[in-house]
Amino acid sequence: MKRKLTLMLTLLFVWTGVAWSQGVTVKGVVTSEEDGLPIVGASVLVKGTTQGTITDVDGNFMISGVKADSKTLIVSFVGMKTREVAIKKGELKIVMKSDAEVLDEVMVVAYGTVKKSAFTGSATVVDQDKIKSPAVSFDKSLAGQVSGVQVMSNSGQPGSGTSFRIRGSGSLKASNEPLYVIDGVATTSTEYSSIAEENESSSNILSSINPNDIESITVLKDAAAAALYGSRAANGVVVITTKSGKEGKARVNFNAQFSWSKLGKAYDMMSSADMYKMIYQGYRAKGETMEEANASAQGALTHNPYNVENPLDENGNVVDGAKLVVDTDWQKEVFRTAPSQDYNMNVSGKNDKTNYFFSIGYTKQGGITPASDFKRYSAKANINTKVNRWFNAGLNVTFSHSIQNTTVESSAGASPLYNALSFPNAVPVYIVDNEGNPVLDENGNKQYNFTNPVSRDFNPLAIPLMDVNRSKFYRLLASGYAEITFFKGFSFKTVFSPDYVSTDEHRYWNKEHGNGPTYNGRLDKYHHVDLMYTSTNTFNYANVFKDVHSLNVMAGMEYWQSTYETLYAGGRGLLGDMQELAGASGSFSPSSDTTKETLISYFGRAEYAYKDKYNFSASLRADGSSIFGADTKWGTFWSLGASWRINQEDFLKDIEWIDNLKLRLSYGTSGNKSGLARYASLGLWTTSADYLYGSNIGVGHDQLVNALLGWEKQGMFNVGVDFSFWNRFYGSVDFFNKTSDGLLYDVPLALQNGLSSITMNAAKTSNTGFEIVLGANILRGPLVWNMDLNASFIKDKIKDLNGENDVRMTDYQKIWSVGGSQYEFYMPTWAGVDPDNGSPLWYKVNDDGTRTTTSVYSEATYERQGRSTPLAYGGFINTFSYKNFDLTIQLNYSLGGKIYDNIYAGMMHDGATTAQNMHVDALEAWTTPGQHTNVPKYAVNNATNSASLSSRFLYDATNVKLKTITLSYTLPKNLGVFSKVISGAKLWVSADNLCTWFADKGYKGYDDIDIYGVQGYKTYPYSFPTPRTFSIGANLTF
Repeated sequence: MKRKLTLMLTLLFVWTGVAWSQGVTVKGVVTSEEDGLPIVGASVLVKGTTQGTITDVDGNFMISGVKADSKTLIVSFVGMKTREVAIKKGELKIVMKSDAEVLDEVMVVAYGTVKKSAFTGSATVVDQDKIKSPAVSFDKSLAGQVSGVQVMSNSGQPGSGTSFRIRGSGSLKASNEPLYVIDGVATTSTEYSSIAEENESSSNILSSINPNDIESITVLKDAAAAALYGSRAANGVVVITTKSGKEGKARVNFNAQFSWSKLGKAYDMMSSADMYKMIYQGYRAKGETMEEANASAQGALTHNPYNVENPLDENGNVVDGAKLVVDTDWQKEVFRTAPSQDYNMNVSGKNDKTNYFFSIGYTKQGGITPASDFKRYSAKANINTKVNRWFNAGLNVTFSHSIQNTTVESSAGASPLYNALSFPNAVPVYIVDNEGNPVLDENGNKQYNFTNPVSRDFNPLAIPLMDVNRSKFYRLLASGYAEITFFKGFSFKTVFSPDYVSTDEHRYWNKEHGNGPTYNGRLDKYHHVDLMYTSTNTFNYANVFKDVHSLNVMAGMEYWQSTYETLYAGGRGLLGDMQELAGASGSFSPSSDTTKETLISYFGRAEYAYKDKYNFSASLRADGSSIFGADTKWGTFWSLGASWRINQEDFLKDIEWIDNLKLRLSYGTSGNKSGLARYASLGLWTTSADYLYGSNIGVGHDQLVNALLGWEKQGMFNVGVDFSFWNRFYGSVDFFNKTSDGLLYDVPLALQNGLSSITMNAAKTSNTGFEIVLGANILRGPLVWNMDLNASFIKDKIKDLNGENDVRMTDYQKIWSVGGSQYEFYMPTWAGVDPDNGSPLWYKVNDDGTRTTTSVYSEATYERQGRSTPLAYGGFINTFSYKNFDLTIQLNYSLGGKIYDNIYAGMMHDGATTAQNMHVDALEAWTTPGQHTNVPKYAVNNATNSASLSSRFLYDATNVKLKTITLSYTLPKNLGVFSKVISGAKLWVSADNLCTWFADKGYKGYDDIDIYGVQGYKTYPYSFPTPRTFSIGANLTF
């Protein structure tokens, strides 16, 4: 087993001595039978007492004050079979045997726990030591670690969100995000930021959870695992278990981490000299004289990058005495090296009655662009107590306050990335003289330049510092429970959990430059409050009959309610630099809104095992939601599962090399309602100035009554095999088929209805796939090498679109067809460049089916170009341990699929937007008849549409990413005088998102293709890529 990798988990579960008295001293050493190496962190306990310790880095232990009448030690370690050893004089030598299956390991599932050996579903557990990363939210840490899961960062801005997919996307219109359950309570992953929505940026409510407080994450993937969450489980469930106190005296743990982030690969843009020459030649080709063309080029660029008036001669050569004085690399100017810091401290402990865990944390993550950062203050208290033999109670409270400053990520003038990739290098950052020297103001300071040919009155360094886009999030998540045991095996548990989320947002446009002068300064204020509470009551019965029949039955009822309030107020005509509404001379129409949603549920589960060999499970849940129509408010969801531990059969018991062989089978249904408006089934009217009657604002129909609007339903079949051989190789293989029916779909309406469409349950899709997990303990000592590989193969298919077919998406890049994928690209096929005249060419399919080329874009035929989703994806993780050193290397890969690079398309405009900067590839533009190139001719104000939507900018997305390298060193126990205070210390260095290798060498974009999302493109493509991050850190235990 992987002793080093499980050391951190072991330390959380071992027992340490708290009862001391006069007596003898017992000492010894614990080693592994496999390789004779010492076992670090094994628990050694005097039987019948709470007196014990853990082994040190050499496997040694010593317990003082052991009573003379004590007879036995209990020795345990995760992944090893527990031993009971007689206490004898002298040094004990204890050898432990591996338990490859770790059969009694308990995993957290819906509304409880289950032994891993008895589990009938498909799930993956990620322990705390694999969650650590520079990311401020835990979801980003899971990328590449769980089969069947795709985690894609929406943006590289601090505190940004992710697209999280479990076994593909099941819905066409509703959300495809999973349900998140924190300490047994289903919670929200809603986007609460109006600023993020308007700026095309991203925020992430999951960043309110401090990753350092997380004990483990369980990803529930099939119906047997997730169906008990009913109408919220169609997209899978992510169960987060936070830390609690462990056996022993109080422990104090402190860790600190420092990081530095910077942009990885950048686009290779034209220099100001090349851009100037290309524009100059374009004007010369239009018949302008040398002087006119120089003037036109400078007018187009709004600046002369040279120190003379006419820097290029008749032939386009630089004249004597001309010197290039401005050549701004805007990507280097906009992107910076951003520091981050993270501090966490916790105190925990446990005795016979009570366990407790208290923590505080502070995180400050800098963004790689100006005015972009994220701060979080967090605190947690988790207390559980056994009041008496029949009554238990506990309280778990988490509070966080975060502040996120963002910058615009749309293709608008306020977007730093858009401007950095669009401003020609001839535009200086600061106002300069004819020699390129900064012109200082009366205070001796440089003055930002706001003159450019792309975005009026903008500067990508200055505007983010002058404007404000700030969001403040407050979250209080609490859970209190009481549990009564009536008699052996029968108990009742009640849980009440409020979840309060508040957002205050401040958006300010300065009155001097950018968008603000239009309003003489503008200020918007937003306030959001979401108060949710969950009340859950369950009865549980568990018993074992005649040592062979195990029964576990649970029945419960749950009520969930959310009240969401929003408030907006805005002002313009601001007084000076005042950023308060009181200083505004005019206002925008204020608005407010309050919505409420409720969900009531009844559910039950039964689990039966015979001889711990044959396991069966069943679940049933009925959900009633306020969202849906009067005739469809209730939905029923169920699951059946079975597993067979084949290696426990008599015919395999004597085959020693088979450690574990288990077959799993399940089918069940679940539902989806996330992403649907709270009053989607009701007839709604709206007030609008569009309906003016005299001086009165009118009322118009906004939504038709839809009494039949109901749940999206999903049925999933899963069959899987878990295996472990020779105590060295292990893994699992799963096949699944997920069918989603009654999907929400906008059905067209006749215009006389007053509305163009109505949302109905009218579509059907499926996802079919394989998941493979393989692991091996390659070397066992003194150098330990463990390898883990996961691979996922998923294919989606549209089965019904309410009788329609070939439905074009509004962005015209995708098409939905029955039998096809919802991620199918649809655009003209690029045919290259006409070598005779340099015109762009596309393929045209004639009426008789023949293919010809055309240089007229409107005549090109739209064709299917392949999917944006990969054929396979996963992660490859190698862990090496030698003495006190540990090294982890993680590679993530994606095979197949395509991405459309909107950004690169904008850089290859061939003169359509004359002065917008271009990629260096544009220097390969056609110039001479007979020339073979893939870049059309350049012409000022080019109207050939050569950069329009086509397969010219579509690329194979196959890539391998070096996701993480981490090197850590555990300090020896003997630290001299520090050993009396410090019981453990660990240092580490790491690098994240180092580089990405692409199979398609034509791709010229950023290393991080996650920003393209599952769709493979973005309508507003200027999201910041995830940066490279280098970190150092230390962990101390007292």
